[in-house]
Amino acid sequence: MGAASIDIAITGANGAVGKALIERLGRGSAVKPTCARALVRDLGRAGSLRGLAAELVEVNYDDPESLERALEGAQCVAHLAGSLRPRAGDSLLQSNLLATRSVVEASLARGVDSFVYLSFPGADPGSKNEYLRAKGQAEELIRKHFRRGAIFRVPMILGPDAPAMNQLKKLLRSPAAPLIAGGAVRIQPIYEGDVLGAIEWALLHPEAPLRPVNLVGPDALPYAELLRRAGEKLGKRPRILPIPRGPARACLSVLALFSPAFATARDVFDIIFYEHLREDDEARSAMDIPRTGVDEALSLSLPNPE
Repeated sequence: MGAASIDIAITGANGAVGKALIERLGRGSAVKPTCARALVRDLGRAGSLRGLAAELVEVNYDDPESLERALEGAQCVAHLAGSLRPRAGDSLLQSNLLATRSVVEASLARGVDSFVYLSFPGADPGSKNEYLRAKGQAEELIRKHFRRGAIFRVPMILGPDAPAMNQLKKLLRSPAAPLIAGGAVRIQPIYEGDVLGAIEWALLHPEAPLRPVNLVGPDALPYAELLRRAGEKLGKRPRILPIPRGPARACLSVLALFSPAFATARDVFDIIFYEHLREDDEARSAMDIPRTGVDEALSLSLPNPE
């Protein structure tokens, strides 16, 4: 399909994927935005977006009017807001479901046609894990109200400014890297550029029915191996300090009895330190979305060694 003109609003625009999407849409994309709005919670913390080809709009997810004003005239919403580690004061439910509900309601009020959402492998409205439950309930809400768009279930994202990449660099700077189960948990990291390609695909195919699709990287490997390969790119050899998984989780369970904050930490623990591997044949075949291997993703994301 050729170039497409579209009025798009991007939530979570000052996150790594949001910023990268705005940059991609502003240069060489087959999608040519007639208007691109970058929705952020705080304009004062959106300095990295200034100068990019997008209109900065401050919104409050608890204020329907601010969202409706921001979405006036938009044809598509790329809802990238949400997090496994919410900002201070927010819960997993608030960050991943309640904010989504607010955006969905504002989108319906403004006649938005298409909705693109980033979810997580294993999202399930009936899950005991609060993060997976919130993501699953958000998917249900989106599918109930929209027929066009896409829901991509993506795991760890590797990109120059991605949180996962920053964590790898932090561990490589440490004298020893403390890893639960010695980093034996297998993951399927996906390159940020491939996620952007998937979002672009959804924007170029407005006729595609909205449904959840797994979108994972081509390589499944233990986290310790990912850390080792990242170290090779930077000329570093990580020293791993194994932390037993059982005692670590038991410690969080005890702490949860005294502080609600640790109940969320336990859910996050179960996401990070247990495997959530998936097949993504549909994304590979029906959508023809490219995949970048781990080694190339690391080369594209990490700085050259000094």
